[in-house]
Amino acid sequence: GPKDYRLEMHFPTPVPKEGELLVKVLAVGICAGDAKCYSGAPHFWAPGGHLGQPYVQPPIIPGHEFVGEIALLGPGMEASGMKVGERVLSEQIVPCNDCRYCKRGDYNMCIPHEIYGFRTVVPGAMATYMIFPKDSLTHKIPKSLDPFHAVFAEPLACAVHAVNRANVGLNDVVVVSGCGAIGIGAIATARMKNPAKIIALDLYNWKLQLGKDSGA
Repeated sequence: GPKDYRLEMHFPTPVPKEGELLVKVLAVGICAGDAKCYSGAPHFWAPGGHLGQPYVQPPIIPGHEFVGEIALLGPGMEASGMKVGERVLSEQIVPCNDCRYCKRGDYNMCIPHEIYGFRTVVPGAMATYMIFPKDSLTHKIPKSLDPFHAVFAEPLACAVHAVNRANVGLNDVVVVSGCGAIGIGAIATARMKNPAKIIALDLYNWKLQLGKDSGA
């Protein structure tokens, strides 16, 4: 629960079921959402939502930004194209493929909204091993890419999505508030749109320098 995170040294290795992958975690990021969840932010813990319950379902293993290596194929995965030893990541949400959003292709708006590290059915990556469920959106990554770089795929995807939704044009002035991982990704992505000006905001000069180096 809030401010009640524990290190378990002897946690059993999960066993993959049909259509699942057992993945050995190589790298995991700590998102601002993880910090807010730990601190007890109402967005995560207050009763609400379509079921009238808090979004987070403890006890749970956190971690939704991750890269791993396939350790074991679950039954039926032999013909999936996945192989033991390959490096993979999974998109942070495991869609239901049944709600109205999933059926129209907007799986990021999936109503059950099962995101790794917050929901009982999708334990996160702050463990030695984790399960990629049957409906997970799994992507292979090359071993030439450092896992500690590849783990930024999730926050970078968030940044790219935000810039694309903003429909940045040549005459626009873009303001990015906060030069964290997503903010830096947004600056770099916006720069590729070649707007008139990009302004970075942050409280720390070293982070502002990162923003400048990335295109602000």
